[in-house]
Amino acid sequence: MSNNINLNYTDLRLTDRTYPSKIHSEKATSINLPFKEDFFYASTSSFPNQSLWSDSSTYVNCGHAIAPPSIGVATFDGLNKKGYPYNPTLTNMSLTFPSDTLTSRPINLLTSGAQTLQPSDSVAITFYYQARGFGDAPEIGDSLLLDLYNPTASVWNNNIWFSKGNANSNINDTVFKRAFVMLDSAYYFKDGFKFRFRNKATACGDFDQWHIDYIYLNKGRSRVADTVYNDIALAYRPSPLLSRYSAMPWHQYKNEDKANNLNIFIRNNSGSSIPNMSYRYSGYQGATPVFSHDGGAFPNLKRFKYFGYSTWPNHAAPSFTHTFSSFTDSIDFTVKHYLFTDGITSDFFPENDTAIQTQSFRNYFAYDDGSAEAAYFVSAAGGKISARFKLNFSDTLRAVRIYFDPMGNMQTIETASFHLQIYSSNGGVPGTLLLQDSAVSPKFLKKGVNVFPEYSLTSPIILPQGEYFIGIKQRIATGIGIGFDRNLNHMSELYYDSGSGWTPSSIPGSVMIRPVFGRKIIPPVGINEWNLKETDHSFVVYPNPADNDLILESKTETGSTYQLTDIMGRIIKEENNSSNKHSISTHELQNGIYFLHIHTEKEKQIRKVVIQH
Repeated sequence: MSNNINLNYTDLRLTDRTYPSKIHSEKATSINLPFKEDFFYASTSSFPNQSLWSDSSTYVNCGHAIAPPSIGVATFDGLNKKGYPYNPTLTNMSLTFPSDTLTSRPINLLTSGAQTLQPSDSVAITFYYQARGFGDAPEIGDSLLLDLYNPTASVWNNNIWFSKGNANSNINDTVFKRAFVMLDSAYYFKDGFKFRFRNKATACGDFDQWHIDYIYLNKGRSRVADTVYNDIALAYRPSPLLSRYSAMPWHQYKNEDKANNLNIFIRNNSGSSIPNMSYRYSGYQGATPVFSHDGGAFPNLKRFKYFGYSTWPNHAAPSFTHTFSSFTDSIDFTVKHYLFTDGITSDFFPENDTAIQTQSFRNYFAYDDGSAEAAYFVSAAGGKISARFKLNFSDTLRAVRIYFDPMGNMQTIETASFHLQIYSSNGGVPGTLLLQDSAVSPKFLKKGVNVFPEYSLTSPIILPQGEYFIGIKQRIATGIGIGFDRNLNHMSELYYDSGSGWTPSSIPGSVMIRPVFGRKIIPPVGINEWNLKETDHSFVVYPNPADNDLILESKTETGSTYQLTDIMGRIIKEENNSSNKHSISTHELQNGIYFLHIHTEKEKQIRKVVIQH
């Protein structure tokens, strides 16, 4: 990793979701044993299930953990449920503070069903936890804690179990550890028992992450024997239906953009091989079935602990053969992926056999899955970050959505500024600067984790078919962290410049920059849209794109004045023309978009021209 490019591991999500406006505040009805939670709903909700939990500050997600027991984990960090730091003005990054809390609803341990419970019934809670994962590593002063509520005395017994961060923050924890806590005191065995997880972290952002999965509270537990459950599970959200992007504008789609295969992660958590396991997926537009695929059955899926994910091609990389018809408007497809078996009589967590994903065709391009496990930034004054996007058709860039990961003293970050930049492609790397927009500051919407704000261009820019690089130029040396998705790898599309020229990124992942396009052409300020049309005008301008010369010709007009301006409105050339045909030399101009302003006694015309050597 270069000394000038940085990756701070942090947090995010696939679709923008806002925080709940109301959390249940009425006295909750107690629930009975067993208590089971594996956050299987992470592909459709970012918040804990309120039928099991009484608060919602932790972030439920599909991508932060490495090799989770099943799809979905609860992540603890330094962000609140609005996606903003608990302590936004903190400057001492070595300090640690209470941050996220995940509290169960009241649980009836006096009776569970028809049985009276007591300590001899071996009631215990187990869960699996991981430090860091794809995110930021908790240091030795950070911790994850479990508290138990004593309903007899109406008090919390804190720190019943805890784990500290690592003295070496560069260690990446890739294994989930199992925690076992026995309820061995009589005062817990009342109606109204609760438990809660807490973390202590650097509370000024997306730092010090812990991930929890597979929570199970029940009687008849054993620390040694009660360790393996019959369970097959999907582990991550399946890959997009597109080959290059996670989302793209509906009017830019071509059949060549479709993925040929999907990536599916299936694991066997059981204590032995699964005799017969099947996988299928189905796609829907609203409630209407559109496509489906049956991956068939696979015998003898081995245990994940020893053999890893399923590698059988029909399950691990199923084909995607559906051909989308031409879209007439934006559209979303919902895809349901599901597993089932013939050889397991009872699946411990049947819910994690299903994953729901959404494939969007809206008005923006995206490489990321909507979840920022890290922040990507350049440590250099004037540092630049730019991602490559391909237009299948000429289009108008109207805005750019960027998720800046909140990390550090927010008073400094929110007053920093940057320029949106658009470059042409020069042999697959950023070439000519086509646009540098006015300086703006990062926005943090405080509406949920990973919600993208939009930065509108001062003047939308028309881009011909081709490749472009879209990104930012920062105005501070310390960098502004852009969200970085660690699950979808498009590092070949990402470049940075720390002062020594453009360099391809070497860090696997996808930067969270989403350019917004629209077919409706909005012209620069002061230009009527009809003047950009090629019809009903007396002048013809060709060739377009132009290389060395641009020809201005009219069959009816013999005198005119023209001005050639760049996209910022600066006059590049200006001349009077007395004939009906005139050649304008363009060999000395840089590649890019220009506007030709033509004036006669009868009319004014403006034409968009492209210079491409």
